[in-house]
Amino acid sequence: MNNGTPRRVPVRLSRSHRTAALEQDKAAGGAELRKMRTKSGGVVTVSLEIFESGATARVILRFKWCAATVQRPVGIVTASSRFEALKLGWKIIREQKIVEKEGWSWVVPST
Repeated sequence: MNNGTPRRVPVRLSRSHRTAALEQDKAAGGAELRKMRTKSGGVVTVSLEIFESGATARVILRFKWCAATVQRPVGIVTASSRFEALKLGWKIIREQKIVEKEGWSWVVPST
């Protein structure tokens, strides 16, 4: 019976998307540590995009909001692997308070 409330339909991710999400979760310290509240109060899941160039990688914070992809630069890291670059990117985001400087906040603050 539909009472006017939209029905939530589960999103089915491909194996590669699930693998990528798990990698992001692990690098961030857990899936809950990727949840961010926007200025308007909406909750999004943050991901990091890595652009590798030799031993260095450019890290970009990304999330979807209102049918758009929002991106912010995080920094350049030196890492031996993509996963290490992700971990370093998450560390920079937290230490430099990149999210908070934009007026956003973490749903679950890191300790």
